[in-house]
Amino acid sequence: MKTRDVRAVLFDKDGTLFDFRRTWIPVMERVSLDVSRGDRGLSGDLLRAAGYDPGEDVFLPDGPIAAGNAGDIARAWRPLAEGFSLAELQERIDRASSDLGPGASVPVCDLSALFGELRRAGYPLGLATSDSEEAAWATLKRFGLESFFVRVAGYDSGGAKKPDPAVVEEFGRAAGVSSGAVAVVGDTWHDLTMGRDAGAALVVGVLTGALGRESLEGRCDVVLESIAGLPSLLGCGAGSPPERGK
Repeated sequence: MKTRDVRAVLFDKDGTLFDFRRTWIPVMERVSLDVSRGDRGLSGDLLRAAGYDPGEDVFLPDGPIAAGNAGDIARAWRPLAEGFSLAELQERIDRASSDLGPGASVPVCDLSALFGELRRAGYPLGLATSDSEEAAWATLKRFGLESFFVRVAGYDSGGAKKPDPAVVEEFGRAAGVSSGAVAVVGDTWHDLTMGRDAGAALVVGVLTGALGRESLEGRCDVVLESIAGLPSLLGCGAGSPPERGK
């Protein structure tokens, strides 16, 4: 692993900073019930169409809920959602994300302490999410975390969208480093593929998202139980900055 080359860290949001299942299953169940007008059978069909089987509690690794954005979910739902246009579905999903997501979000660890440790060690931090930028900022502000990040990008921020490796390049410019000096940390194939395609110094998978270890191994450099293990991995767990490559 090229931990010595890492000079900045780009995080995914849901499934990485916040426990994916505890946060998003309740939100997606609620919005699917809204779209289905309370029809639980149709609600289940909508969830399955978007890549989550509520009966088996299993996510498709590259499904819209696990790896996509509101537009992807809306397109998956459109054939089943009578009376809704694609734009109306996307608006409802985005609104649920902004209105319900911040309050439902469950941090995977003491994020303020973790980010403080990484920043003291000299790492600029970024956030790239398939959620909307508005929802991302609202969630960070709820937990008092917004000041830790040099860049926060949602699927609607106007730049590249995940899994485009240009997402890593845009963060690198904001952080003053090359893509080859960034650690990309996420819980889905999109995150890991994006990091690999960008030539990131380090690609880290975490088990706080929709996928298990067997789905992540081989697609990244290392799999962690959660981002709580990141300072130790980077060599700054004891509070001293690592000797990073220039």
